[in-house]
Amino acid sequence: MAQRPNILFLMSDEHSPHAIGYEGNSIVQTPNLDSLAASGTYFESAYCQVPLCTPSRMCMLTGKHAHRCSAWNNGSVLFPEHLTMPAHFAEHGYATALVGKMHFGGKEQLNGFQSRPYGDLRGYAGHQTDPLKTPSGTRQRTRLAGITEIPTSMLQERVINTETLEYLRSQPSEQPWFLLASYSRPHFPLTAPKRLFDKYWPDNVDMPNVPPGHLEQTHRYAKGLRDNFNTEEIPPEEARKSRAAYYACCEFLDETVGDLLALLERDGLLDNTIIVYTTDHGEMAGEHGQWWKSSYYEAAARVPLIVYDRSSQESHGKRVTAPVELNDLFPTLCASAGIPIPEGLDGSDLTNLMSGKTEGWRDTAITEYWSNQTTGPMRMLRTPRYKYVAFPEDESILFDLETDPDEFENLAGQAAHRELEASLHEQLMRGFSWESVAEQIAADKVRSQDFKEPWGKGTPNQYTLPDGRVVDAEICLYDPSVREEGG
Repeated sequence: MAQRPNILFLMSDEHSPHAIGYEGNSIVQTPNLDSLAASGTYFESAYCQVPLCTPSRMCMLTGKHAHRCSAWNNGSVLFPEHLTMPAHFAEHGYATALVGKMHFGGKEQLNGFQSRPYGDLRGYAGHQTDPLKTPSGTRQRTRLAGITEIPTSMLQERVINTETLEYLRSQPSEQPWFLLASYSRPHFPLTAPKRLFDKYWPDNVDMPNVPPGHLEQTHRYAKGLRDNFNTEEIPPEEARKSRAAYYACCEFLDETVGDLLALLERDGLLDNTIIVYTTDHGEMAGEHGQWWKSSYYEAAARVPLIVYDRSSQESHGKRVTAPVELNDLFPTLCASAGIPIPEGLDGSDLTNLMSGKTEGWRDTAITEYWSNQTTGPMRMLRTPRYKYVAFPEDESILFDLETDPDEFENLAGQAAHRELEASLHEQLMRGFSWESVAEQIAADKVRSQDFKEPWGKGTPNQYTLPDGRVVDAEICLYDPSVREEGG
């Protein structure tokens, strides 16, 4: 029997689907991701389960919707009863490793991965502080956007590539592997090497269209996000510079991915390997007057998703328009690897879609949000044409993405769409209850205390030494020794 394929899972953080060349952006340069998308299958309507770091990753790893795996906020714990993708692959003979940021909550920092050579091993978000002495506060995210102060060789993306290569070169050839390389960029801090930042600032950056009067008529939820992040305080020139820096971060990510793939190809490590690229959520980057994520808008909830299976010729060069979820990756990779698909997943196998067979596909995607950065929770349903968003108390939202792809006109409440709205609401809320979820959140808050991490915060990233000890990877950046003048 042929050896099962390896899985190389490449993940970024906060990569807007509007900031990738393959989606038609002619400014941002992402040639390596574009090439991968053209070679494999690109999903044009892929959605994260939660537009927030930790809960999105929890859902993706368990193949479950947020309310089914307690993925509430960035401090949520992945409780042990939830089977994860790496744990399942390990049970079926795979060597599993995670290199880079994952932002797990609590003391359990493996969650099914057998190895973590480098990353945010203490459970706090693994983003390098940059500039090195950055004041606190969300306003600094745009105010300090620009050129990185960190030596390029010490940037997380470069370290992740080094540790990934070392791990894969050390693996026995007869054992298949599942490796997740998880990069921080283009997530803030919005800093990049000067050579890349200079490509976009000041003359090669666009700004999104925000029609006059649009912000005043947006939903209360969207206004809550703008208020929470103080985005209306960002001056126009600062916003342009931040968007230029964001594009530079996207290009640096793309360059890093290209470097890794080139070396792995050279070493023959991609000959029997399925490659996945995605991100945990998008980035508003000024669209609808918003920055960061946490929103139902396309720029935050939709994500770029690429699957390249060299052995599946019928999936090459495909663009899938049907709505899909990051939840779908768990069963899809199981099917592609020839291992059983666990019971109880919310995701579905994408392999038929990848080969052009759409019959029987569910044609929906669900996104939820439970954190406290706005006016309350939301639940969103995406169909091939419409996006419907429900709230426990506020009025609903309905967008026709065919006639209004920029999501400027809310059709909810209009007599002409009343029947459609009722149908979508019933579909979204089937088997779901706001009240039962609120009870679960309260119970999980108490239960999480049993999983609290016992260590201090430290710097954002650590190495695992051969004897198992964990040491700071970057302390020299934040506690430098200064050469005396003339020394």
